[in-house]
Amino acid sequence: MSALVASLFAVGAAPAAALDEDSMPNAAAATSACVGDANNDMMFSDVSEMNALRAEINCLAYYGVTIGYGDGNFGPNDDVTRAQMVLFMERAAAVAGADAEAVVGDFAMSGSDPVTRADMALLIARLLVASTNDESPINVTNNDDGTFAVEGVDEPDFFADARRALNRVSDSAVSALYELGVAQGTGMGYFSPARSVSRAEMAAFITRALGHTSARPGGVTIQSDGPGEVIISVRDINFQPVANAPVDVFSARADQVDEAFDMGSCYMPRLAAVGGNAKLCEIDALDAITGLDGNYDPGAITVNTQAGGTTVWAWTGDSGDKVEDGGEGLASVNLTETSPVTADSAKVTTDIPTGVTRQAFGSTVTVTIQLVGDDDADAVADEGGNSYTVVIRRDTDTNVETDGAADAVTAGANVETHVLKVDASGKATFTITANDPDPTDKNNPNGAPSADPVVPNTIDRVRVTYTVSATTGGQAVDDEISSTTSGAQTITFSDARGVVTGASLKPAASFLTAPTSGAAANVVTVTVVDQYGKPVRGHLVQLSSNHSTNPPADADTSTFPVARRTDSSGTVRIGYSHTGTGSVESLDANTSVTNADDTITLTLIPGGEADFYWATPASTAAHLTTLATTAVVRVSDADSKTLVIGGDATTTPLIVRYDGNDQFAVGESGSEALTDMAGFEAALAKDKDNNDTVAVTSLDPTDAGDVARFVLTTVADT
Repeated sequence: MSALVASLFAVGAAPAAALDEDSMPNAAAATSACVGDANNDMMFSDVSEMNALRAEINCLAYYGVTIGYGDGNFGPNDDVTRAQMVLFMERAAAVAGADAEAVVGDFAMSGSDPVTRADMALLIARLLVASTNDESPINVTNNDDGTFAVEGVDEPDFFADARRALNRVSDSAVSALYELGVAQGTGMGYFSPARSVSRAEMAAFITRALGHTSARPGGVTIQSDGPGEVIISVRDINFQPVANAPVDVFSARADQVDEAFDMGSCYMPRLAAVGGNAKLCEIDALDAITGLDGNYDPGAITVNTQAGGTTVWAWTGDSGDKVEDGGEGLASVNLTETSPVTADSAKVTTDIPTGVTRQAFGSTVTVTIQLVGDDDADAVADEGGNSYTVVIRRDTDTNVETDGAADAVTAGANVETHVLKVDASGKATFTITANDPDPTDKNNPNGAPSADPVVPNTIDRVRVTYTVSATTGGQAVDDEISSTTSGAQTITFSDARGVVTGASLKPAASFLTAPTSGAAANVVTVTVVDQYGKPVRGHLVQLSSNHSTNPPADADTSTFPVARRTDSSGTVRIGYSHTGTGSVESLDANTSVTNADDTITLTLIPGGEADFYWATPASTAAHLTTLATTAVVRVSDADSKTLVIGGDATTTPLIVRYDGNDQFAVGESGSEALTDMAGFEAALAKDKDNNDTVAVTSLDPTDAGDVARFVLTTVADT
């Protein structure tokens, strides 16, 4: 029998509903017009720091939509008169690049005095229709009947009191502004459409609406429009978009911002390129340029969350201009969240440990379907959802003489089919289990191992084959990173006796410095398990390597003790000595059997293999010459900022240390690009197969303040 557990994610727009305290806008602006200089204090004497809408009032004044009463006061609590409203909306339309007549229309003659919240909503909705288009992040339009529509929101929620009191056009304006994050209710799901609007509320309405338009402060601004994403805007003195403006963009980890500029200029070891920027801190012909909307999106940015985030700077200027004032005046933003990964395939994995080939009856296996994207990173669900069909077939074998290779179940009456939808994180899971068909083993006669011929014990087993295939919106399963073959895997549940099937071998350290004289000691832990992954006690283990004595393989020699037995946890710690100048040692864990003639036979235990590095600190001219040529990265330790590079069975791996003073570049061959130390370490951490290569130049082992250059060439894992 099997159990199926799925994480379901409802996708699609919900039907229109009356708003309540739990409602949320569906199309709020990702960025704001109130950024950069628009946040400056406009010094209204009657707008205190305690005023909840102080920022919106200052922002509106920055754009010239209001100048207050001219005596230093703004009058935040005063009602907005009809004449004031016409003036405010005309100025807001100019800032947003809209036709004022299309916004104000006949309001000067027909609008309320003082202005009501319903009137305000209608005017703001008109402003957004006049200032957004198909190129805008969210387009606001009019339907044929004059009602307002928000792109991507099929059924906007509504305020119950507005729907009762207003005509369809005005009600749709209120609903549209709510979905856009412009209008908020007055509490308890009410909008209070007939209530007058204060000047402070007016400031909030207009500035939130401007966030959906092209209005941004003059000059360069930068703000986050999503995790790991920024949008850079260039505007003229009238807040209008500037197209084809060159933009220089670079970043640094947040905890090194204070070190990003040295004596006024950029300190390159702390900075990384963003968006393919070729020459940091200088305006040149290779810089990206803004589009017709005056904006530039450099794409996803790697965020160093462990360093408190990544700070991104942007600026513009004339060709040849350089950063010379310590970053003063540059627009910047600190990113703290990584960008979600877009799915291009799916991986299917189980919680079965490596080397385990059987499951005991009654145990449970969890199978996970996870969407993945670039570099096989976990990806989020697509907007339309992703579904997979899971077919589970099972067959029971009783009283069989072997628990050898189990064929996949391709037919049979016991078939289950399920459709799973991944959740928002791109994941769905299901479980598989099986019970013993003969728990008392009454049908399994005991064998006779001493008979001639041997009579084997018989066992029961259940073979379960599951197949995962993409259905609606599903990304294809990538077998290369999955537990599956052609989307399928067979799991065998059995009651066979445990036998040794695997081992793991783990040195106490990832590398050691090769002894310059005498011998050095190393310690290795070997864990032996059976086909169920359970520890095997009392198993006799003998270490060997390509440097074993008897006879010595080469000038590097390792001397191992006699075989030792595993303890109750299936593990044994074995120490040994090594002499030599440095090399890559291939360690093996073997089953040791003493034969009748007292000879010893060693048989490698599957999985009981590991490379160990006897390394030498890079110090000589010959070492530096070797480092300048790309060599495989054997070990990377971000905590100690240490790399072990190159080497083989007869040549010495080299130890190199790096720090924040150094320069780094990462990428595929021929496409290596500048990055910071965090980006360098992140790329190293992704190298699961230890096949990336690095070239190190300008290294001075005698100078802790040297600026070495590390070029890491990434190679896809296999």
